Amino acid sequence: MKNYLNAISPKRATQREKMRADQVRNNAGGYVFAVSDETRFLRFLILGTEGGTFYASERAQTKLETSFVTKYARENGLRAVQLIVDVANENRAPKADPSLLALAAVAKLGDLEARKAAWNALPILARTGTHLLHFLAFAKEFGGWGRLTREGIANVYLGVPIEKLALWAVKYKARDGWTHADALRLAHPKTDDGLRNAVFKFMVDGVLEGASDDALRVIEGHLLALQAASDADAAHLMRAYGLPIEAVPTHLRGREVYEAALETNGVTWTLRNLGNLSRVGLLKLGAWDVIERVTKRLTNESALRKGRVHPVDVLKALLVYKAGRGVKGGGEWTAVPRVVDALEEAFYLAFGAVQPANKRFLLGIDVSGSMSCGTVAGVPGLTPNVAAAAMSMVTYRTERSSVAMGFTSTFADLALRPNDSLDVVTKKLQQHNFGATDCALPMLWATRNKVEADVFVVYTDNETWAGKVQPIMALREYRQKMGIGARLIVVGMTATRFSIADPTDAGMLDLVGFDTSAPRIMTEFAAGKL
Repeated sequence: MKNYLNAISPKRATQREKMRADQVRNNAGGYVFAVSDETRFLRFLILGTEGGTFYASERAQTKLETSFVTKYARENGLRAVQLIVDVANENRAPKADPSLLALAAVAKLGDLEARKAAWNALPILARTGTHLLHFLAFAKEFGGWGRLTREGIANVYLGVPIEKLALWAVKYKARDGWTHADALRLAHPKTDDGLRNAVFKFMVDGVLEGASDDALRVIEGHLLALQAASDADAAHLMRAYGLPIEAVPTHLRGREVYEAALETNGVTWTLRNLGNLSRVGLLKLGAWDVIERVTKRLTNESALRKGRVHPVDVLKALLVYKAGRGVKGGGEWTAVPRVVDALEEAFYLAFGAVQPANKRFLLGIDVSGSMSCGTVAGVPGLTPNVAAAAMSMVTYRTERSSVAMGFTSTFADLALRPNDSLDVVTKKLQQHNFGATDCALPMLWATRNKVEADVFVVYTDNETWAGKVQPIMALREYRQKMGIGARLIVVGMTATRFSIADPTDAGMLDLVGFDTSAPRIMTEFAAGKL
């Protein structure tokens, strides 16, 4: 009798058996659901593919997802542009490159209306000279320089405020084999604005002539810095002209130059240069004035928001600074505990104000072998499971009625506490960094132990395969036995096309890991507002 029941009952299907026609096989051999094309596109924009996954190399994963992105750009160009702009405006992604690549694909491969929309959106995406030059490198791979391309690039150069354009000329001279001179020669922007033409001439020929204005002081100061005799002279020019450190020749970038840069730059620069400030002897134990200045800047919520600092940027800075050595051999230093604490505070601040849903949460963090491979957003040391744990702490700290557990092929108490530092969280994760993947375990464990939960949140790469019960059936069984209309939120930590969430169940939601809007959406969904 039991054998016959097992054969015909869908809820008894193992994760390696197909239960429904709309299920697909994931990279690990388990059956899950394919996310919608729009969700998959969003995952690419926010997570990218740097670092690959346990089951797919970075090259293979990138090739697969970029093929999908180009197909989506051709077929859904206008919607793609809207999604790209939303991600950019809301600072939802850690890196701009995936969005720039996707926008370039629409600009070159979409229908006429979509291509025009893409070029109109480029000024929103090209917030820095680096972004523009990266976009050009991507666009070149999709086609040549037609009329729309020339006009689109010219419009960026003609629309950028003159002070910003002058800064681009000094700070972002070349990227990815492209220079502003290359772009200007191909785009031929035309204007009667003498100041703008003066900047264009400097970009092409390296000389500033025919104009003098406060907006051009950064170029004037840069030309003087090229002739500076010492570190002190260069530092004086930085203060006098408001120069970025890139305006100073590399051989003059010593302690005094970095001290001036700390005064003339904001929080983004500070995050990226904690190692350099330490290496030159400015940021160290006992340098209380510098420590105070740095920590206040890092924990200034309005500055973080204005600087469009993403939580991953902070986490990357924390991992590198705490390690006491540069990723690419950029010297060694001793981390200052107060700075480490400030970085942890900045990580949570970068998500913005998160309101509690005041529901009962069970957070399940996938700590299986597949989650320990690859990296999130290409950040060394930021594996998907460490990133998942860090992200889960946002909810764990916000919701008073919550429990956080880890799972592989078994369910384990990670002994996480709401006040744990990210360092402690990381170490606890590393103790459970192995095993097969069974994403049904959070619901099965809660059912078996009669744990009351309104919301299950599973942080995973969706490569589930090891269990005897599929996750959607485990949730339905929990709802039935506990009499609770529990919801399931699946937070995908890699840019694959898979999800354990049933797209036909209104009580299940797919989210993209490290989307800055994720905590807010989770709260609204948990509270029944979505």
